[in-house]
Amino acid sequence: MGTRSLVLLGSGWHPPLFREECRALLGPIETLHPRLTFVTQSDSVLERISGASLVDDVIHSTSRLWVYEREVSAVDIATYIDEWAESFLPAGSFAVRARKLGTGVCDLSRREIESEVGAKISSNQRPVDLENPDSEIVVILAGPGESSGHWDDAQQNPLILWGIRDQSFPGTYVGTSPTERPFFKPVTMDPRLARLMVSLSFSRGPPSVVVDPFCGTGGIAIEASILGLETFASDLDSRMVEGTIVNLDWAKGEGSYRVERCSADGIHEVWGNLEGCSFVFDPPYGRNAWTSEDGLDVFLGALSSARKMSQDGTVCTMLPANPDALEGPVSDQLQVMGMDWDDLKGRIMESGWNVRSAIPVRVHKSLSRLVVLCHPSD
Repeated sequence: MGTRSLVLLGSGWHPPLFREECRALLGPIETLHPRLTFVTQSDSVLERISGASLVDDVIHSTSRLWVYEREVSAVDIATYIDEWAESFLPAGSFAVRARKLGTGVCDLSRREIESEVGAKISSNQRPVDLENPDSEIVVILAGPGESSGHWDDAQQNPLILWGIRDQSFPGTYVGTSPTERPFFKPVTMDPRLARLMVSLSFSRGPPSVVVDPFCGTGGIAIEASILGLETFASDLDSRMVEGTIVNLDWAKGEGSYRVERCSADGIHEVWGNLEGCSFVFDPPYGRNAWTSEDGLDVFLGALSSARKMSQDGTVCTMLPANPDALEGPVSDQLQVMGMDWDDLKGRIMESGWNVRSAIPVRVHKSLSRLVVLCHPSD
């Protein structure tokens, strides 16, 4: 089994969640920049990247230059990349694609980099072909000032990185618009967020089954099935159960699925005891969301039933939180579902789960949600 090293370029929407998704899917990572991670793994594990939600690009055979205080010109960069190309760039046509992250590096322009590097490397054996190249050299000018509207404590030291684009990667995940599904409701989850939550549930390894006890219109179940994962979905509302079946049939995912009507605190009775399940769900909230405990008992009942169903499972869920969560590290005093986060973590532990991470996502100016990952408490 082969081992490779790759650099992953993450979505600018939410860099902390991008890095958390990388860890869940791939294990240990090195953070080079809020939107750049370096990973070395077996080919079988790296295959999981193809189903990622927040990975925009995959680059192999990379090299990097930390800039810090010194000035670097486009000619300098072209010289470095020309030396690298002698060892790593295959014969055949190529194109150079440069992009900036944040404010970029040393006021270098993308066009200048592409022009200088292309001219330096080009030869009879390696002609430039901007339309249909055999290889694409990606040059990333990663500087400070990267802002997504989500608090992030990752370092943003100036970095220039280059390598060859992995052409097997399918590209940025968008998903099919929920409005195109045969059964649609306005509260339907964004496919990108549903896919992300399924990815995070890999944090203890690939799940045997993905279980959603609040399936709604089936957004999470659809993403799991598309990834080839077996899925159990349920809801107390028979209309949602019927609609989820229609949507899953329409999506034609590779993973098998079962859909039943049941309460969230009874999923262990419906599905039985299974090892290695992932429980991925967006529980119902009260009208006042983060200021209200409405829905708390239902949520905790689902957690208790999940632990009875799978002693070694994983939970990934979302909870309404005060928008102050977006301004810094998540505080134990943050209001989540009508109580202090520290108190709610205690209630979650009483249900058999231990919070491993909690990362806020902006919904609108008066509401954020915590994407919460839990492992068994013992």
